[in-house]
Amino acid sequence: MRPGNTPLVELSNSAPAGTRLFAKLEWYNPTGSVKDRPAWYMYHNAVEDGKLRPGGPMIEASSGNTGIGLARLARIYGHPMAIVLPLDSTEERKHILRAYGAELIEVEGGPNGAITRAKELAAEGEGHMVYQYGNRWNVYSHLFGTSREIVRDWPLDEPPGHFFAAYGTGGTLTGNSRGLRDQWPDIVIHSVEEILSDPIGGMRSRDDPFQPPIADLSLATHRHEVSKTTADQMVGEVMDTEGMFVGTSSGAVIGAAVGYLAEHGGTAASLLPDAGWKYLSGPPWS
Repeated sequence: MRPGNTPLVELSNSAPAGTRLFAKLEWYNPTGSVKDRPAWYMYHNAVEDGKLRPGGPMIEASSGNTGIGLARLARIYGHPMAIVLPLDSTEERKHILRAYGAELIEVEGGPNGAITRAKELAAEGEGHMVYQYGNRWNVYSHLFGTSREIVRDWPLDEPPGHFFAAYGTGGTLTGNSRGLRDQWPDIVIHSVEEILSDPIGGMRSRDDPFQPPIADLSLATHRHEVSKTTADQMVGEVMDTEGMFVGTSSGAVIGAAVGYLAEHGGTAASLLPDAGWKYLSGPPWS
């Protein structure tokens, strides 16, 4: 099953009066997140280029979702898979990774610590590192896939004035921004980011010392910093208004979009990375 063709729906109960907000629901992908898209592209490109041979081991640094997408492919195609992940990754993600047969290597130092350790293991010959933070196919999965679906499925005669996406590896934000601007040159791009001192799993701040090589933040006209508390609160509000249980980063994206539209008006598209099921063992749900 190839990822993609996820629904684009209107959040009519969440949008401020006089505005319209649409969201692409990425938990309809095979393992429940937007990361199935780059995992598919990065894996198949590695095979086609000969970087990954049949049955060869793979290794990747991930806070969860990309690792799960790659672990699925590794199980289908017969590769040993090791995921280096931060200690604070949720138990649900760890259980899913183990269910797919992945070896878990838990490290301190958050996502950056996981990247450093995965690079070390790859240099020692422990496996092919996909390296989602520097792999151009992460961007291409959205340039050639996600953004074209948004344009194809957009239900209004006039294009959206705004697009909101979370900044994590930079693949989602960069690829969609380029793809949407190809079709809608005037669309305003909004980068939704964590606060460095208040991290949200899977998201990143441009204030972080490490910036993914594939990220092009110059594409973003606006930057929105969202605290984890605010993101969690928005998750609850979306449950109340739309009946959807979104993930924390999705809550951050909706919160940024709703706040901006309430002040400035307009019509916006947004991308919601995943649902909330993989976060139940962490705060605030625990």
